[in-house]
Parts: sequence; structure tokens; C-alpha cells
Amino acid sequence: MSDVALVTRRSRRRTSTWLAGAALVALAFVPAERLLSAYDHGLLAYDFRQTFLPAAEALVDGNSPYPEYGYPPLVAFLSVPFALVPGAEFIVTGLLIACVPLSLWLFSVRDWRCYVVALLWISVFNAVQTANVTLPLLVCAAACWRWRDRRFAASAAGGLAVAAKLLAWPLAVWLAATGRARTAVGLFLVALAVTFGLWATIGFSGLVSYPDSLERLQGAQGDRGYTFQALVSDLGLAEGVGMALGLVVLAAVLTAVVVHGRRGDDTRSFAWAMVATVVGSPVIWLHSFALLLAPVAVLKPRLTWVWFVPALLWFVSPGTGNGAPWQTAVTVLAAAAVVVGALARPERTSRVSQLRRPTATNGVA
Repeated sequence: MSDVALVTRRSRRRTSTWLAGAALVALAFVPAERLLSAYDHGLLAYDFRQTFLPAAEALVDGNSPYPEYGYPPLVAFLSVPFALVPGAEFIVTGLLIACVPLSLWLFSVRDWRCYVVALLWISVFNAVQTANVTLPLLVCAAACWRWRDRRFAASAAGGLAVAAKLLAWPLAVWLAATGRARTAVGLFLVALAVTFGLWATIGFSGLVSYPDSLERLQGAQGDRGYTFQALVSDLGLAEGVGMALGLVVLAAVLTAVVVHGRRGDDTRSFAWAMVATVVGSPVIWLHSFALLLAPVAVLKPRLTWVWFVPALLWFVSPGTGNGAPWQTAVTVLAAAAVVVGALARPERTSRVSQLRRPTATNGVA
């Protein structure tokens, strides 16, 4: 190929890249416009204003947020500073948006187009708009992954994730399966210390009744989420069928975590663990699928078709709840496509044995 043809080819490639980037940036205004609409309708930071802020205000007043508060105490205590400043919903919204690029950076994603497309995910938008703990959990998981061979850092990051929301417990399975049993134990110790330490400051109010609260929540809202329980309910089958199917899928995903971990495939094991945090959730909301950014980021750190699938759900999903049966089915199938697409021929692999144990040659490491 001549020098002129080579220069022309590179110029065309550079131009197409910039055009694609400009299109992505333009599309990013769609969720921005939706956030403004949510503010106009009083729906901006809805979960924060309805759940976390009242709990924080109760703590500021010296009262217990339980039994009305349905989460472990960590998020309520972290919300206390926001109860003391005006316009807290705007600050929280900005922080949650920042969680997305921070997570991708911790996952070592350096393709700037992925950062733009991630903000186009409807699940990410829903997590920002409702202002729940999904995106902070993603940051903790990303930190746990990045510093996975630093025992104290990984234990702290994973432990805080579990202390914030119990659904992050599969991180401990991944750590144990990849030969980091002490880190997994440290994760649980951090989670227990933070949870019971904070609960002790309010006299363990609501601790005994907390499991019953979770069971009531699942029973009341399970058919509103994107769960197997909701799917079989739409098909007219018994509720127990959906619960059994969900347990089977969760068991299969956890088996994949362990199998890949034992084989030394750190990346796939972690990816399946993040899938387990979604599958194992008592109620899977639309924002729950934002956690799938983790397997996509570690397995496909450069822009591919997988990154775009969740963005297409803008044309399907009705919002936080599951809507019509076909909308539930399409959303679940799209999530499955993301997982399969990310796990198929990953661009990045990480072997535990290569990362943690030097190769010995003739007795010299």
C-alpha cells in the first residue's frame, strides 16, 4: 500500500471515529433531557428523597429510622450530611453520575466512547434518576476488582458493598474461588463490623424484624420487577415455579463463578459474580441491570455491539417497574444478551496464577 493510500485510510478512519463520537455525545443529551423532565415532575432522586433522606433526618433528630427504613444502616448514616444542606437531590444526582466514569476507570476502560455509551444505558439513567445505591455498589465492586490482590483494600471495598446492600455477597464467592479466602473472610468481617457497629449506635432498633421486612418487601413487590417470579406470574403459573427457576439460575451462575475461579480465570469468575448480584436480588428493578456494566467493562473494555444493547431498551422499557409481559421478557432477554455477548471471546483475560505467583525456573523465581 502506498504512503498516500495509507494516509488517506488513516484520515478516513479518524474522521469516522470523530463522527461516531459526535453522534454519541449528541445522543447523551437524551438522558439529560429526561433528568430535567424528572425534576419537573418531582421524580428526581425519588428513592433518595422517599427513603434515604427521611432515614438520615431521623438520625439527625436522634431517632431510629426503623422499622420504616428497609435497608442496612450504612446508607442512612452516609446520607446524614445531605440532610443538613439545601438542594441535596442535586448533589446526590451529580455524585451518582460521577460514579459511572469512576467505575469504568477503576475497571481500566480507556476507550472514551464506552464512557458515553454507558451513560446511554437506560438502567444507568434509572439508577441516577431514582438515586438508589446501585451505582455506589458498582464503584465498590470496581474498587474490589482493581485492588483484588491487596487484601485490606479489597476487603474494605467489598465489605462496604455488602454493608450497603446484601445483594453484593457474591463478591465473596469470587474472592474465595480465586484463591483469596482470607480476603473473602475480611470482606464479611468488614461488612459485619460496619453493619452491627452502626446498628449499635441506635440500640439495634429494627434488627430483629429486619429479615421479616425483607420478606414482606419481596412478597409485595416481587411481581413488579424483572424477576423469574414476575415472568411466570405473567404466564399464569404458580409463584413457586418462578422462585424455583430463579434459584436454579442463581445456582448455575454461582457454579460458573467457582468453576472459572478454580481454573484461574479471574476475569470470567468476577464477571459471573456480578451477574449473580443481579440474579440473586430479591427484587430486580430496571436500575439493577446497571451492575452489568461490570462484566462488560472487564471483558469488553473497547467499544463493541454489547455496549449498545442496554441503550436500545429506551424503546422498550416503561420505567422502574416491569410493565407489560412482553416488556419484562424483552428486558430480561436483553440483559441475557449482554451477559452472553460479554462472555463470548473476551478481549481481556486475567489468570490468578500469572498475577499472584511468579514462575520458578531452575529453582530461581
